[in-house]
Amino acid sequence: MKTLFLLIMLTQNGAGDINVAFVNTETLAQCQQKLLMLEGVFQASEIPVIERRCMESELQFSTFGHAANSSKIINFYQIYFNEARVRVLPVSDWKTCNNLHKPEAEQARVYCSSSVQSLRKN
Repeated sequence: MKTLFLLIMLTQNGAGDINVAFVNTETLAQCQQKLLMLEGVFQASEIPVIERRCMESELQFSTFGHAANSSKIINFYQIYFNEARVRVLPVSDWKTCNNLHKPEAEQARVYCSSSVQSLRKN
């Protein structure tokens, strides 16, 4: 399986919820370019960017699309960020995400996030 680069960008909506967007790219340069572009879009819209990272990953996600409303967000992920890596764990809902044991909490920033994107099975 070919290793790609994955852009992970967490933003916060007006209600305080964390949303995540994933962008698969073929090169690190493409990933970094997308990161700068998306950061500019969110800043222009005054949407806070909480975390962002380009990383090597075999994870692939469906194409990003805007949800017409929050009921269209059907995917939830617990995401661990530390200096060395990012881990994405699919979960069933907000409650499950918030109740998961967080063994890396002292070394990592852990977020429960929602997304319109689904993890593709390889």
